[in-house]
This record gives sequence, C-alpha cells and structure tokens, in this order.
Amino acid sequence: MLEQAEMYGANQDDLALRPMTWAGQKPPRLLVIDDDNLHRMIICRVAAKAGYLPAGAATYDEAAELARNNAFDCITLDLSLGEHEGVELLRHLWVIGCKATIIIVSGCDDATCGESRRVAESLKFKVWDSIPKPVNLGVLRDSLERLKADGEPTPQVSAA
Repeated sequence: MLEQAEMYGANQDDLALRPMTWAGQKPPRLLVIDDDNLHRMIICRVAAKAGYLPAGAATYDEAAELARNNAFDCITLDLSLGEHEGVELLRHLWVIGCKATIIIVSGCDDATCGESRRVAESLKFKVWDSIPKPVNLGVLRDSLERLKADGEPTPQVSAA
C-alpha cells in the first residue's frame, strides 16, 4: 500500500494535496493516469480539494502496478499514454479484477473517446464521465463531487 506522501507524489508537508474529509469518512481513492506531468498534478490537486485521496501514474507500467497493488474507487484515464493507449490499460485493469469507476480525461477526438467508452463498458467498467483536454477545472471538480455524492464508486477487488 502507498503512504500518503507517495500517493500524491509530494512530501507530506504539502497541505494543498491533503483531501478534505467529513465526519470521519475515508476519502475515496483516485488513480490519475496521465503522461503529462502538469495535467496529472493539476488533476491530483483538484481531486484532493474535492475530497479524494489521489495517486498519480505517468505510464502504463506505473498505472498497472499501482492498480495491482492498491484498491482505487475511481480512475481518471488519459487515452494516449506514450507507447500505450488507454484502451490497452483498460483491458489490463479488467484482467486484474479492477472495479473502479472510470472518468476519461483526454485530448482525443470524440470518435476515439466514444469508442474507448464502449470498450470500457463492454469490460463492465462504469464510465462516469468523459472530459476533454484542455481540462476545464470546474467541470472536473463538479464531476468528481457528483461521483462522490452519488455514493457510487465501488472499490476494486485487488487480484494481488
């Protein structure tokens, strides 16, 4: 399991990244998968302010390892991850038994996002939202807050 500082990719003194909690509830865990460091960092900060405990992954391999070793409630997924596509990662997440809710955050065209959504749903993932890049931070925060309020994400059952 990841320590809080590792989850954020920052030192523990970075109070801006600590999630808000209410009445002793544990914050939902969010895996932010994006190969762009700035986007990943911004999404993590928005998620923390929305009450999530975010962890960031820049590559397919990092994301696969984090998902294999940690239970996440939700995943934000960039569809273009350098050498790999987000759809490849969705298939891997399905193989390891991940049940996290997916939010697609991508600069891909509508057709690619739609096809990726169909693939995710065919693998029985709940796709909560699809947010285009550049990310409108208000839209992202609203989506995360609605998801949390919905009481949905069902934590994944780790295969490890």
